[in-house]
Amino acid sequence: MKNFVLIILGLFLTINVFAQDDKENVFVIVEDMPVYPGGEEALRNDIAALVKYPVAAKENGIHGKIYITFVVNEEGKIEDAKIARGVDPSLDKEALRVMNALDKTWKPGKQKGVAVKVSYTVPINFALDREAAKEEKTSHGEGVNQVFFIVEDMPEFPGGDEALREYIANSVTYPDVAKKDKIQGKVYVTFVVEKDGSVGETKIARGVDPSLDKEALRVIKNLPLWKPGKQRGEPVRVQYTVPINFALN
Repeated sequence: MKNFVLIILGLFLTINVFAQDDKENVFVIVEDMPVYPGGEEALRNDIAALVKYPVAAKENGIHGKIYITFVVNEEGKIEDAKIARGVDPSLDKEALRVMNALDKTWKPGKQKGVAVKVSYTVPINFALDREAAKEEKTSHGEGVNQVFFIVEDMPEFPGGDEALREYIANSVTYPDVAKKDKIQGKVYVTFVVEKDGSVGETKIARGVDPSLDKEALRVIKNLPLWKPGKQRGEPVRVQYTVPINFALN
């Protein structure tokens, strides 16, 4: 029996507001999102079944959350998997191995009826005790208040991906104190799109500086209503994480 707990925290879409690699044609939100065979639960189970907690990491009490970014290509295959935020070389290596070992073919994402590449980030939490699993289960809840990460009909921002980027870019005001002190970096904001399309629980997943974090939260909390996500025809709560890159020219 494994003496550790592996928590698959779910998928989140990544949006870099101020930079987009059009040459690669990688989307972050599309009309028809990619779907893993069997859905989100099957993906979690498959990842958990493949993971082998590195012996050295267990012996040294090393644990933590790893963010892996990858692309689901037009054929439904995973490509360009890389560590977005690591913890330890041994855990990072294992997380990448597992992601690259997933050999099932996704239903590819589509934009305007055409299969396209879509970027995802998967946080995987390597934990050495069962309490972490209990906390994770409690934090996301079950039943009517359950928070999903992938659903059959993903939430849609009015006007789509491009409109979301433009809205955030136009709404952000670079804090004077941050400009003065030349503070810059990428702030990760996690939020829930509620059943009515409103933005619910919002928090900093990874901050840079209090002034930038505060501004990022302000912008996300003021997003207009989305078209809510649906699972089996019913509106559900869906979690997103948006990285906002504050850069000084």
